[in-house]
Amino acid sequence: MDINELETWLKTPEGEKWGEQFKSPLLHKRDDLLAALKDSNAKLAELELRSAAAAEELSQERQALSAFMVDKELTRMLKEARVMETAIPAVIAELKESNAITVKADGLNRQAVGKTKGEDGTEQEASLAEIVNAWAQTPAAREVTLNGATGGGAMGSKGSGFYPPPGLDKLSGPALAQLSDAEFQAMRQSALTAQGE
Repeated sequence: MDINELETWLKTPEGEKWGEQFKSPLLHKRDDLLAALKDSNAKLAELELRSAAAAEELSQERQALSAFMVDKELTRMLKEARVMETAIPAVIAELKESNAITVKADGLNRQAVGKTKGEDGTEQEASLAEIVNAWAQTPAAREVTLNGATGGGAMGSKGSGFYPPPGLDKLSGPALAQLSDAEFQAMRQSALTAQGE
Protein backbone atom coordinates (compact mmCIF):
# COMPACT_ATOMS: atom_id res chain seq x y z
CA MET A 1 0.00 0.00 0.00
CA ASP A 2 1.54 3.24 -1.11
CA ILE A 3 0.95 6.67 0.44
CA ASN A 4 -1.95 7.53 -1.87
CA GLU A 5 -3.72 4.30 -1.08
CA LEU A 6 -3.16 4.89 2.67
CA GLU A 7 -4.62 8.40 2.47
CA THR A 8 -7.64 7.06 0.59
CA TRP A 9 -8.11 4.20 3.06
CA LEU A 10 -7.92 6.59 6.06
CA LYS A 11 -10.93 8.45 4.64
CA THR A 12 -13.03 5.28 4.65
CA PRO A 13 -15.18 4.44 7.74
CA GLU A 14 -12.81 1.65 8.63
CA GLY A 15 -9.77 3.94 8.31
CA GLU A 16 -11.42 6.73 10.31
CA LYS A 17 -12.24 4.22 13.08
CA TRP A 18 -8.66 3.03 13.08
CA GLY A 19 -7.36 6.65 13.29
CA GLU A 20 -9.75 7.52 16.12
CA GLN A 21 -8.13 4.98 18.41
CA PHE A 22 -4.91 7.05 18.22
CA LYS A 23 -6.53 10.48 18.13
CA SER A 24 -8.87 9.98 21.11
CA PRO A 25 -6.15 9.49 23.78
CA LEU A 26 -4.29 12.51 22.42
CA LEU A 27 -7.44 14.65 22.62
CA HIS A 28 -8.05 13.47 26.21
CA LYS A 29 -4.46 14.26 27.11
CA ARG A 30 -4.84 17.71 25.51
CA ASP A 31 -8.01 18.34 27.50
CA ASP A 32 -6.31 17.24 30.73
CA LEU A 33 -3.37 19.55 30.07
CA LEU A 34 -5.66 22.49 29.27
CA ALA A 35 -7.63 21.89 32.49
CA ALA A 36 -4.38 21.72 34.49
CA LEU A 37 -3.16 24.93 32.83
CA LYS A 38 -6.45 26.69 33.62
CA ASP A 39 -6.21 25.54 37.26
CA SER A 40 -2.57 26.71 37.47
CA ASN A 41 -3.48 30.11 36.01
CA ALA A 42 -6.29 30.51 38.57
CA LYS A 43 -3.92 29.62 41.43
CA LEU A 44 -1.27 31.98 40.05
CA ALA A 45 -3.80 34.83 39.83
CA GLU A 46 -4.86 34.16 43.44
CA LEU A 47 -1.21 34.15 44.59
CA GLU A 48 -0.57 37.41 42.74
CA LEU A 49 -3.57 39.01 44.48
CA ARG A 50 -2.35 37.76 47.88
CA SER A 51 1.16 38.98 47.14
CA ALA A 52 -0.10 42.45 46.14
CA ALA A 53 -2.28 42.64 49.28
CA ALA A 54 0.66 41.56 51.48
CA ALA A 55 2.96 44.12 49.82
CA GLU A 56 0.36 46.88 50.38
CA GLU A 57 -0.07 45.85 54.03
CA LEU A 58 3.71 45.79 54.53
CA SER A 59 4.00 49.22 52.93
CA GLN A 60 1.32 50.61 55.24
CA GLU A 61 3.02 49.07 58.29
CA ARG A 62 6.35 50.59 57.26
CA GLN A 63 4.73 53.99 56.79
CA ALA A 64 3.01 53.75 60.18
CA LEU A 65 6.26 52.71 61.88
CA SER A 66 8.18 55.49 60.14
CA ALA A 67 5.58 58.07 61.13
CA PHE A 68 5.68 56.83 64.72
CA MET A 69 9.50 56.97 64.84
CA VAL A 70 9.64 60.45 63.31
CA ASP A 71 6.81 61.86 65.44
CA LYS A 72 8.26 60.46 68.67
CA GLU A 73 11.75 61.81 68.00
CA LEU A 74 10.52 65.22 66.83
CA THR A 75 8.27 65.50 69.89
CA ARG A 76 11.24 64.81 72.16
CA MET A 77 13.44 67.36 70.37
CA LEU A 78 10.75 70.04 70.34
CA LYS A 79 10.07 69.58 74.06
CA GLU A 80 13.79 69.98 74.71
CA ALA A 81 13.69 73.15 72.61
CA ARG A 82 10.91 74.47 74.92
CA VAL A 83 8.21 74.54 72.24
CA MET A 84 4.73 74.94 73.74
CA GLU A 85 3.18 71.48 73.95
CA THR A 86 -0.04 72.59 72.33
CA ALA A 87 1.92 73.75 69.27
CA ILE A 88 4.04 70.60 68.89
CA PRO A 89 1.63 68.61 66.63
CA ALA A 90 1.36 71.53 64.20
CA VAL A 91 5.13 72.08 64.22
CA ILE A 92 5.74 68.38 63.55
CA ALA A 93 3.32 68.44 60.60
CA GLU A 94 5.02 71.53 59.21
CA LEU A 95 8.53 70.08 59.59
CA LYS A 96 7.57 66.75 58.01
CA GLU A 97 5.95 68.42 55.02
CA SER A 98 8.44 71.21 54.41
CA ASN A 99 11.50 68.98 54.85
CA ALA A 100 10.20 65.79 53.19
CA ILE A 101 11.18 63.71 56.22
CA THR A 102 11.51 59.98 55.56
CA VAL A 103 13.07 56.99 57.28
CA LYS A 104 16.14 55.51 55.60
CA ALA A 105 16.79 51.80 56.08
CA ASP A 106 20.32 50.42 56.28
CA GLY A 107 19.98 46.75 57.13
CA LEU A 108 18.40 46.66 60.58
CA ASN A 109 19.20 50.32 61.27
CA ARG A 110 16.65 53.05 60.62
CA GLN A 111 17.40 56.77 60.51
CA ALA A 112 15.00 59.63 59.99
CA VAL A 113 16.31 62.18 57.51
CA GLY A 114 14.93 65.10 55.57
CA LYS A 115 16.00 67.83 53.20
CA THR A 116 17.12 71.35 53.98
CA LYS A 117 18.43 74.13 51.78
CA GLY A 118 22.09 74.88 52.10
CA GLU A 119 23.63 78.34 52.06
CA ASP A 120 23.99 78.06 48.28
CA GLY A 121 20.28 77.24 47.94
CA THR A 122 20.72 73.59 46.98
CA GLU A 123 18.87 70.83 48.79
CA GLN A 124 20.91 68.59 51.03
CA GLU A 125 20.14 65.68 53.32
CA ALA A 126 19.82 66.58 56.99
CA SER A 127 19.25 64.76 60.27
CA LEU A 128 16.24 65.55 62.45
CA ALA A 129 18.51 67.48 64.82
CA GLU A 130 19.75 69.68 61.96
CA ILE A 131 16.18 70.25 60.76
CA VAL A 132 14.96 71.23 64.25
CA ASN A 133 17.99 73.47 64.81
CA ALA A 134 17.38 75.26 61.49
CA TRP A 135 13.68 75.67 62.29
CA ALA A 136 14.51 77.01 65.79
CA GLN A 137 16.19 80.03 64.14
CA THR A 138 13.01 81.09 62.30
CA PRO A 139 10.47 83.70 63.43
CA ALA A 140 7.77 80.98 63.45
CA ALA A 141 9.79 79.04 66.04
CA ARG A 142 10.15 82.10 68.28
CA GLU A 143 6.37 82.51 68.28
CA VAL A 144 5.81 79.11 69.92
CA THR A 145 8.97 78.74 71.98
CA LEU A 146 9.14 79.53 75.68
CA ASN A 147 12.63 81.02 75.86
CA GLY A 148 14.50 80.95 79.11
CA ALA A 149 12.64 78.09 80.81
CA THR A 150 14.99 75.99 82.87
CA GLY A 151 15.05 72.67 84.63
CA GLY A 152 11.56 71.28 85.08
CA GLY A 153 9.99 74.29 83.39
CA ALA A 154 8.18 72.34 80.69
CA MET A 155 4.66 73.37 79.91
CA GLY A 156 2.41 72.71 82.89
CA SER A 157 5.14 71.41 85.20
CA LYS A 158 5.61 72.54 88.77
CA GLY A 159 9.39 72.68 88.54
CA SER A 160 11.43 75.83 88.24
CA GLY A 161 10.80 77.99 85.20
CA PHE A 162 7.57 78.57 83.32
CA TYR A 163 4.13 78.50 84.96
CA PRO A 164 1.37 78.81 82.37
CA PRO A 165 -1.29 81.46 82.87
CA PRO A 166 -4.73 80.12 83.78
CA GLY A 167 -6.34 78.30 80.87
CA LEU A 168 -3.31 78.04 78.58
CA ASP A 169 -2.34 74.62 79.88
CA LYS A 170 -5.88 73.36 79.26
CA LEU A 171 -6.03 74.30 75.55
CA SER A 172 -5.97 71.41 73.10
CA GLY A 173 -4.28 71.65 69.73
CA PRO A 174 -7.58 72.33 67.88
CA ALA A 175 -8.63 74.94 70.45
CA LEU A 176 -5.25 76.65 70.14
CA ALA A 177 -5.58 76.61 66.35
CA GLN A 178 -8.93 78.45 66.60
CA LEU A 179 -7.42 81.39 68.49
CA SER A 180 -7.00 84.55 66.47
CA ASP A 181 -3.45 85.87 66.06
CA ALA A 182 -4.16 88.64 68.55
CA GLU A 183 -5.53 86.20 71.15
CA PHE A 184 -2.61 83.84 70.68
CA GLN A 185 -0.03 86.63 70.94
CA ALA A 186 -1.73 87.97 74.08
CA MET A 187 -1.64 84.53 75.71
CA ARG A 188 1.96 84.02 74.62
CA GLN A 189 3.01 87.38 75.97
CA SER A 190 1.20 86.67 79.23
CA ALA A 191 3.03 83.32 79.47
CA LEU A 192 6.42 84.91 78.79
CA THR A 193 5.72 87.70 81.27
CA ALA A 194 4.71 85.18 83.94
CA GLN A 195 7.83 83.18 83.16
CA GLY A 196 10.09 86.22 83.67
CA GLU A 197 8.65 86.98 87.11
